[in-house]
Amino acid sequence: MDRKKIDSVERGCARWINELVLCILCVCVCPPAGLGQEREFNYRAAVSGFLSGEKQLPFWAVSNRHGIVPTTNGGVLEAGIFSGFVSGRAIRFAYGVSAAGQFSEEENNLFIDQLFASANWKKIRLDLGIIHRETILDGLSATNGNILWSGNTRSLPGYTFSTGYIFVPGTKGVLSFKGSWSDYLMNDKRYVKNTLLHNKSLFLRIVPHRRWEVVVGLEHAAQWGGTFPDGSKQPASFLDYLRIVAGREGGSDATVSDQINVLGNHLGRQHVQVSYSADAYSLSFYHDIPFEDGSGSRFQNFPDGTYTLHYRKHRSGNWIDAALYEFHYTKRQSGKYHDRLRTPEEMTGRDPEDNREMLGGNDDYFNNGEYRSGWTFHGRAIGSPLMTAGTPGEDGISPGIFNNRVLGHHIGLKGTAFSRIPYKALLTYTLNYGRYSEPLPDAPQEQFSCGLEATLPHCGVPFRIDLGIYGDFGPFSGRNIGVGLKLYRFGKIGR
Repeated sequence: MDRKKIDSVERGCARWINELVLCILCVCVCPPAGLGQEREFNYRAAVSGFLSGEKQLPFWAVSNRHGIVPTTNGGVLEAGIFSGFVSGRAIRFAYGVSAAGQFSEEENNLFIDQLFASANWKKIRLDLGIIHRETILDGLSATNGNILWSGNTRSLPGYTFSTGYIFVPGTKGVLSFKGSWSDYLMNDKRYVKNTLLHNKSLFLRIVPHRRWEVVVGLEHAAQWGGTFPDGSKQPASFLDYLRIVAGREGGSDATVSDQINVLGNHLGRQHVQVSYSADAYSLSFYHDIPFEDGSGSRFQNFPDGTYTLHYRKHRSGNWIDAALYEFHYTKRQSGKYHDRLRTPEEMTGRDPEDNREMLGGNDDYFNNGEYRSGWTFHGRAIGSPLMTAGTPGEDGISPGIFNNRVLGHHIGLKGTAFSRIPYKALLTYTLNYGRYSEPLPDAPQEQFSCGLEATLPHCGVPFRIDLGIYGDFGPFSGRNIGVGLKLYRFGKIGR
């Protein structure tokens, strides 16, 4: 079959898949009356305002809010309707839609925050559309327990096929596993337009005792496809997709770099979790190890990663219901140099052109030479917000991550003050070094960022009132203090 016919088949398949997804969304969002399920709808609406002493808002006023809050002084309007899974049927459905409007000194935006349909059968789940990832660790973690996906940006459109933990037969519940398989479209303004993203994970859970749980896992992500600014396209056939899944080098139509190494931009994390559950509290340790290539996956980048300790009381309403400490370290990156010239002794018997020794260093987390916008979406880091994205240019295109060598300490607290006022406090201290290739001037640059948010007691108004105060102190981001006010209403719509 010639190239034109192959392209025609691929375009036809793409149209068919798009139409199928649209039909599924329509059926789920507007289900036929004959389904006969008693369904309840939840609505949420909020208006928020943020103001600071500088043009930019402080770090914790903006970070890990799904990209909804603008980076400069302004506000947000949010509204959404959601319906959860309904019990009583073998296949259950959930769906929702929400929109957000940003208004700030820089620009005004209106966009879809979530638009999804989900189906669940036993321990198998399919999510279609744009959907937030689950918030864990009581929302206290700077990475939401995942150095790759912190909730710092808008959610990507695509699909996710996942499972809950499935018991391994013959292990009496000691061993179980879960996995996920996802594909997304990065449809923001970026150096390689319409970049595709593949993501998969596999986790093994070990329960040696009813109070103890150990989880080990691996997550892989790869950016591929898309169109360069000069109009040339990255390979995006089904065969190329299989190369991306397997982490293989590109074919003859790939760039020289992708033919030598692997097709696309690959990154991931190795994960370890140990949890203990007592009668009155639970204690968990999380460790994520990032990798960009083989050196990271072989632990050559040790001790890089996030180290998290989380404590939570089973009964809420205390001054401290949950507490978290995280140590962030991404300075090593498998060493400063990716390769070096071989010595005369090492060149003995070698091809004269084979004159470089691979060291595997300079991992340059969340950046890539081909996909120059890196691990960002709509100008913000997808992973840990402590690795800082550069400011988009006049064309709106993100230049990637300019600060990925970071040493940081982070503390989070959550509880109820005076038995009436729920609060959350975040405190983060970092030393910022920039990149190996572009170190920051006078590195390391210190920074301390903090945030305190509280919900006011009910005072007779028909909405919830949240207040926040945020601060940045240090040469990295400068000194800045800001405040936030959110009026929030939610409820149920019967059917």
